[in-house]
Amino acid sequence: MRSWPIDRVQVRPLGSTLHMPFHISQGSVETLENVLIVLHDAEGRVAFGEAAPFPVLTGDTQQTVLPACEQLLSALIGLSPAAALTHLHDELWLDFEKTPTARAGIELALWDLYARQLGVSLSSLWGRAALGKAETDITLPRLCADEVAPFYRHFASHRFPFIKVKVGGGALSEDLDRVMALVRCVGPSLRLSLDGNQGLSEQSAVTLCDELAKWNVTPLFFEQPLPHDDLVGMTRLSQRLAIPICADESVKTIFDAMTVMDRRAARMVNLKFMKSGVRESLLIAELARRTQTELMIGGMVESEIAMTASLHAVCGTGLIAVCDLDTPFFLHERFTVESPYHRQSAQLELPSGPGLGLVLRDELLG
Repeated sequence: MRSWPIDRVQVRPLGSTLHMPFHISQGSVETLENVLIVLHDAEGRVAFGEAAPFPVLTGDTQQTVLPACEQLLSALIGLSPAAALTHLHDELWLDFEKTPTARAGIELALWDLYARQLGVSLSSLWGRAALGKAETDITLPRLCADEVAPFYRHFASHRFPFIKVKVGGGALSEDLDRVMALVRCVGPSLRLSLDGNQGLSEQSAVTLCDELAKWNVTPLFFEQPLPHDDLVGMTRLSQRLAIPICADESVKTIFDAMTVMDRRAARMVNLKFMKSGVRESLLIAELARRTQTELMIGGMVESEIAMTASLHAVCGTGLIAVCDLDTPFFLHERFTVESPYHRQSAQLELPSGPGLGLVLRDELLG
């Protein structure tokens, strides 16, 4: 098989307004401020990726990611996708630790180009491609209780299987009010998970679950209630709560995952390309398979470009039980001609075609 070199690159801001602010315990995002990476090979193929910085979680911003992408790509132009991925990981990776989403976005673009040159989908490269669809949840940000009903009405027709509720970073009563407002909207059939984004203490996490139990509300799992480095507290919490603890910010690398699993600090791990990169996420997924650790996959505030890449990982590996691939539903803009998100349904179907299977809108290639 012949592999064609990268002939030309483009890096540009990617922006959109949101239907509502995306508030979490550590901060908020009110507009999409991401970066689009476009690669052209010598045969005229076009591939692309997306970097999605979330400053309070990833430590980088659109302003720092743009020049980082340009600098990285200047070292990769003229290389084949496979050679570029090798050079990125072996020679450049550690030099760009402060802009992790730039590394991840370029990884996605390189994988997309590699798959397009092979004429296969990303899912087939990343596993057995046994699945063609998956179902995602929707995230309820840290909204006031009186904002929950409009949120629910906006998304009710999508038929999400469960709702992830952001908690922490404020008074416990606010978290309880948010959940109970959702219960009033959905009724006793409500299925939900909790996501603390490191914003709770061990005792407040226990108290929150105890208070919800009084109303017969049992979360499916509790994602990252404690600070990322409090593995002792996470381990105790895993023993105290009947529901699974899911590690998110505590696991960025395969070595983080090994530590969390060895200490039994969590029964689940949340994969995210933007915090770990593609290669590291796939390594963590394989470790989870071998240790029988449940996996979910999520993201930062990403458009359909990066989120479709995560959907390929779900369908390709067959290892990820829970999907939190919802942020494109918060955006007013679509950047591709067609995608799993154009249908506005919780049922996400992989697009056909090689690579991501997506086609950028013409104005983004100008």
